[in-house]
Amino acid sequence: MRAVLTMLFAGLGRRFAYWGALIAAVCIAVWILLRQGKHAAEADLAIRRADARVRALQTSKEIRHDLQNSDRADLERRANRWMRD
Repeated sequence: MRAVLTMLFAGLGRRFAYWGALIAAVCIAVWILLRQGKHAAEADLAIRRADARVRALQTSKEIRHDLQNSDRADLERRANRWMRD
C-alpha cells in the first residue's frame, strides 16, 4: 500500500511540475507580448506627435510667410473679416 501511494504522489508531482512549467511559459509569453505591444504603441504615439509638431511648424511658417508678404490693406481686410466672424 505504501509503495502504491509513493508512486501515486511521485506521478502527481511530475504532472504538477509539467503543468506548472507550461502555465509559467504561457504567462511569460503573454507578458512579453503585452510588453512589446506597449512599447510599439508608445513608439507609434511618439511618431504621431512628432509628425503633428512638424505639420504645425510648417503651417506656422507658411502663415508667417504669407503675412509678411501681404500688403497693409490686405492685412486690415483680413483682420476685419476675422473680427466679424
